Formats: sequence, structure tokens, C-alpha cells
Amino acid sequence: MNRFVVLLVSFLSALYQVSAAYADFDGPKVERQDIFVTLKPADHSVSGESTISFAAGTRTVSLRLSPTAKVGAVTVSGEHLPFSFSGGVLSLDIPKTGGSGTVPVTVVYSAVYNDSLPLNSGSSEDPTYGINGVISAQGTFLGAGAGWYPAPPSTPRTRSIRISAPAGIEAVTNGKRVSRGTAGAITHSVWEEANPVGILSLCAGPYRIEEKRVDGVDLYTYFYPQNAALSSRYLEAAAKYLRFYSDLFGPYPFEKFAVVENFFPTGYGFPSFTLLGGSIIRLPFIIDTSFPHEIAHSWWGNGIDVDQREGNWSEGLVTYLADYLLKEKRSATEGRDYRRQLLADYASLVAPDSDFPLSGFTSRVDPASRTIGYGKSAMVFHMIRSEIGDRAFFGALRDLCRERMYRSAAWSDFERTFSRSSGRDVSSIMKQWFSRPSGPHFVLSNVTRRQEVTGWVVSGTIVQTAPYYEMRLPLLLETDGIPVRKILPVSQGVTTFNISGPAEPRRVSLDPDADLFRVLDPGEIPVTVNSIKGSKQLLAVMTGQCRATGETFGRLLESLGQGKTAVIREEELNAARVRGHDLIFCGTPKDRSLLPALPVGITLRDAEFSAYENVVHAPDGLLFMVSRQPQPSGRVVALFQPLSRAAAEQYVPKITHYGKYGSLLFGGGAIRYKGTIQPSVEGNSVVFPKYM
Repeated sequence: MNRFVVLLVSFLSALYQVSAAYADFDGPKVERQDIFVTLKPADHSVSGESTISFAAGTRTVSLRLSPTAKVGAVTVSGEHLPFSFSGGVLSLDIPKTGGSGTVPVTVVYSAVYNDSLPLNSGSSEDPTYGINGVISAQGTFLGAGAGWYPAPPSTPRTRSIRISAPAGIEAVTNGKRVSRGTAGAITHSVWEEANPVGILSLCAGPYRIEEKRVDGVDLYTYFYPQNAALSSRYLEAAAKYLRFYSDLFGPYPFEKFAVVENFFPTGYGFPSFTLLGGSIIRLPFIIDTSFPHEIAHSWWGNGIDVDQREGNWSEGLVTYLADYLLKEKRSATEGRDYRRQLLADYASLVAPDSDFPLSGFTSRVDPASRTIGYGKSAMVFHMIRSEIGDRAFFGALRDLCRERMYRSAAWSDFERTFSRSSGRDVSSIMKQWFSRPSGPHFVLSNVTRRQEVTGWVVSGTIVQTAPYYEMRLPLLLETDGIPVRKILPVSQGVTTFNISGPAEPRRVSLDPDADLFRVLDPGEIPVTVNSIKGSKQLLAVMTGQCRATGETFGRLLESLGQGKTAVIREEELNAARVRGHDLIFCGTPKDRSLLPALPVGITLRDAEFSAYENVVHAPDGLLFMVSRQPQPSGRVVALFQPLSRAAAEQYVPKITHYGKYGSLLFGGGAIRYKGTIQPSVEGNSVVFPKYM
């Protein structure tokens, strides 16, 4: 939650949100908070003053603020009070008074934010890059974890934010933009939230602002001058997708929607705005791929927060409702291929020692956690929808929006609402995915066919590896006539089946359209870049033909999650070193038998590569291929072949974003070809001899 869209959804497109546990803290109630901050890019600092109006009778107050902040004063109703500030917690006791009104606590403070920006951001699985706060001439980003204003233990009923900065520096945060303008050397803006959600983030920069109002919602773009020409396209796309999701879930929950450019490559979704890196905004396909993912988060993850006590459901749901659903609406084939890819990613990237149940997912930290929290979770939502039907599924989502908007929700809320909407208990379908890692593994066994008077009968067994899952397994019988489909309930180790049809059978397959989450049979898994990412026994080899430096080759390995892989010279390679290892070569080895045959359509020469009609010439070109050696070794082998050092340095950061492909050709500054060889033998299907 995409090709280079794994750029946003697989690698950048994460929701940057605070935990619901903090947002729902049962402490003193806050009627209103007013925040006034001044940004000072020249010295990377912010100075601020905030008044928090607590409910009458509040006696003890604890506020969260950056541990490095300096607190100048704390007053209550204008009177200075002693306070303690340690470890990012500002505490004070309020004397008892005879008043019955709210208790206004005002904090005056300042802080410095100058986190280092990522140098090789393309290799990070952490969508925050460890950055909490930056105030600089390039721009300002103050995230929810930065502590840039004193945050009370419960979300205020209303909130106002006034931001001042040097002239020409425009700022954005949550809420409706009440005013903006420039007077003398200062540019200011004022934002009001009628329904505050979570902890605030703030962005600022020398933006050019475009805007329009659609269906009662203010739409904005805050882009740097070099990308300002793209504003109209983003405003039109925002209007389109806001209408699409409003029809599905109900009214858009915020006062505005803004697309804001960041000065480092992010894909964050916040309440009422999204923050996209400038290099990402320029990618032509982002508008119809990752952009709707961020818009869907307006309902799921921002409008309705995540109760993390049962795990994070939002990334899987948004992946399903954006990345997947839009493909399904284009064609059933695109939807099926996306589901198959989710299963292949799990098989390639999640090892037993990195697996965990959905209840253990809170945020993405590596390829395995991404694959579980985004992909496996999306498949669970697909199985629920397939089981209860579109009307009950989308009806339940609309009900949740009505009931939980501006509050938090847990997996159990979805379970309860899906059950109510469908009129049946879906707890047995859902709960098995939350308490167990991995998933079911099915194998066809003892498949036979026989001709009878009325037609043909295919019989066999489904063998399921323990622990057993309760599933409704689709079976497809392909014949000389009309195919026959059957749903087979399975819940144990061995389940027998019979499928009858009037025409001669050709092949029988289980789950042919990848409608279930399951552990794929090895014969179903294509060999891709993800196969290298998921390898547990990789060996890297620098050949004499390698046109990359060792440092660049190391960056490639790091970007693939293989930074600890041993790197040896080709002369050190022998049968003992190869045994039991997958291999990645920098440059073609002298012993070409170590490389499987080139895929059809791809040619490899000393100063030229081609993939079908795509040809690149030295020095600008790079080929990356992943294939599998024939059995019995069956090991995965990758070839990293740049045509120059410059090409290696230019294209290495891009390779990791094409995880589902097995062959990549780069040239002219861009991807020229991407392809995957599908397995020659499909797993979990049986072809009858006459048709082999």
C-alpha cells in the first residue's frame, strides 16, 4: 500500500502516524489547544507558545515535548508555576481554585531540529529514515514524533495552529486553512481543526500554492517551483479519488486535502494532507498508483486511527482498497496477477525466523514485515470479501466509518462489523490469521480420472500441512468443454474430492486465481529480485568483468537487504564455496556454466545489452537478471552487469524497487525493460498425460 511504486507502497508509501494508545489515553480532558510557532531555518530552530485549556478541576498535568527543547516558562491563568521537565515530559501541579471554568496552561519553549537527511534513501525499508525533525533552508519537516509542540495526553476537542516563517516560506499542517499572508518579512498561516486526530505534523518550504474547491472540500497543492506545473494534474486526481472513496465509505472526513512536496523522498499520509518527495511527484504513474493509496488513508489510519493493541490493520486494508482494488476494477486479470504477486512475495521474502501473526504487525521495518503487514493482511481482507460478498463487505466499511470516525478501531471491530453486516459469524475466518504465523500449505495428491456413462469424474485428495486452517478451497477442472469450478471445505490434514464434468478432463488446479492466502508450492514461485532479497545463503562474487567498484556493489547488496553477505573474488570460487549457496555475480564469470541460460529475447555482449527491441550501449546501461540453476542444485543465481562505473552508481538504487521482476534493463536514465519468467512447472495442479 506499483512497479517503481514499490517506491511508495513497498518502500515509501507508509502511513506516518502516532499510536492510538497515546491518542486514547484516559487522562485529563482537553477542551482546546492553541499553538503558535515561529520557524527559523537559518539556525534550524522553532520557538513556540501553546495554551492548552484543560477541563475544570484538572490538578496534575503532563505534556510531551522534545527532550532537547528548552522550556522558558509555564503559566496557569497568567500565573507562573514551578514545573519539572525531564525525558521529554513536562509536569506540573495546578493549585486548587474556586473557579469552575477551564484551566488554561501556557507553555513557552524553543527547540532545534537538524536531523541528517538520507544519502541513499532508496535502500531504506524505514519510511521515516529515522528523521523526526528538520528545519532548514531546503524545507521543514516536523513529524509526530518530533515533539515540536507540547502535546497533552488526550486529543483536544478543537485545535488551532498559527505558523510564522520568513517571507515566502509557506507552512502546512492539519485542519482547515483559515488564513495566510505575508506582511513585511513574515509569512504566516492559521489552521483550525474541528475534529482533531492524533499528534500534529508540520511541513514548510518555498511553495507555490494552487487550489480549488470540489464538493465542499478545499484542495491544495504546495509544490516547489520546479514542480508547480504539475499542480493541475494532482488537483484533478485528488478530486477524482476523493469522490471514488467517498462513494465507497461515506463523506471525506477532513476540512481540506493538500498534496505537499517534501525535500526528501517520502510518501506519508497525514490527516488532511499527504507529503510526497519531489522526485516521486514527477513520476508520471504515481498519480494513479500510490497517490490513491495515500488518499484512502484519509479514512483508514487517519480518520479512523489504529488501536495497536491488536496489531495494525490499516496498511493491509489500504493496500487492498487502493493498490489492489483499482487494478481489479481495470480487469480481473490485473487483480488476479496482483494477488499472485502478494503470495509470491511472501514465499520469497518471509522466512520462518522472520514470520509473525498479523497481531504482531505495528509498522514496516524490513521486507518481511512489509510483506506480512501489507500483503498478507490485504489477502485476509480479500478472503473476507470473497466469503461475505461485496454488499456486506463494503457495507461494513461504511458502518465502521459512521461509528468510529475520529476514534480508533481494532481488528476485533472489523470482525464484529463484518459479522453484523453479513448476518453470519466470521470470527473463525479471521481469528486464525491473527494468532498464527505463516499460512496453510496445500498439495494435490492421488489425482485420477475415470469415464462414466454420464461423463468424467476426477478424484483425489488435498493434503494440508499442520497446523491446519479452516478454508474454502477453490478447485478448477479444465476440460475439452466448459471448465468446472468447485468450492471444497478443508479443515484437516487430508480431504478427498470428486469433480464431475461431461467433457474429457485436461487439468485440475487448486486455488487457480490466487483467492486464498497460502504458502505457495515451490513450483508456483517465479524467480525474481525478491528471491535475492529473501535468500538465506547468498554469496556475492566480484568477477574480472565487473565494471562497478566494490563500494557500489556493496550498496547494491545493502539495498537488497543483504548487506552482511560475504563478497569474494572470482578466483576464490570453487565447488565447495558454491555448494548450498545462492549466488550474485558482479560481471559475467569466466565459467559460464555457473550462469543459467539467458532468458529468451535477452542478449548480452561486452558493450551492448538488449531485451527484445530495447537496446542499450556502453557506457550507459545496466542489466540485472535473476534465474535458477537446473535441479538438483536449483539455486538462485543473479547477474549484475553494468556497462560502466557511472552506470552502476546511477542505477543501483533503482534495482530494489523492482522486486517482482526477474530481468531488468536500464539505460538513458530510466528502466527500459522489466520482465519475469513464469515457472515452467506450475505447482498445485495436475495435467493429465494426454495434454502434457
